[in-house]
Amino acid sequence: MNTQQVLDQRLRHTGIGLIFLALLTIGIDLRNSNHTDWLLEPPMSLGSWSLTQTSLSEEFLGKLTHPKSLGFEYNNPLDEKITGQLISPHSFEAYREPDDFQKLHISAQRSVPLFGSDKPVRAWILKTERGEGRLLVYSWLQTPQGATYLYGTRGLHQSLLDRLYLSGTSLIRTEPQCLVRLYMLISPLDKNGIQARKSLDAIAKALYQSNRRSAS
Repeated sequence: MNTQQVLDQRLRHTGIGLIFLALLTIGIDLRNSNHTDWLLEPPMSLGSWSLTQTSLSEEFLGKLTHPKSLGFEYNNPLDEKITGQLISPHSFEAYREPDDFQKLHISAQRSVPLFGSDKPVRAWILKTERGEGRLLVYSWLQTPQGATYLYGTRGLHQSLLDRLYLSGTSLIRTEPQCLVRLYMLISPLDKNGIQARKSLDAIAKALYQSNRRSAS
């Protein structure tokens, strides 16, 4: 086999691989687009916290291929603010992290059994390069029956293969899923982030429980 034949064979194999990947991507997207349009419903008020609905930017939604989504904020009299995003991941692109997160880096990350030992939540702290600001983030995938799953544990910059894997694993689950993302700034006075975690715990648990009850 001469050099040209070897090159032609490699090109054929590459083409077949690309076609297979394209068909797999289309199949996953078609399945997911028909599989879920379910979103959690955030309670209007939680103790001293009140809800305000917000809008996610068109640029951000465009990168996610325009899934069904909801943006919101919880505020309390102490001027604390928790930002929330609910996204129906009908496409593997819907797992992308917000653009604002890309300017930060992960300084800590762990799995937290916030709703039970078998119901994990991803908890992470994002910081600026100079460490002047810190952001506490909780994120998870939730089903109507209350099961939770982790996503994005490899970091902020999820590759195509990461997102394909996330979409592929969703195909074996019979229930729809909602991507939940909650985050808040950690006050400079809250050195260890204890108050921020207490606030985020309360909102996350209330959001989880109120939507788990709606399943039947």
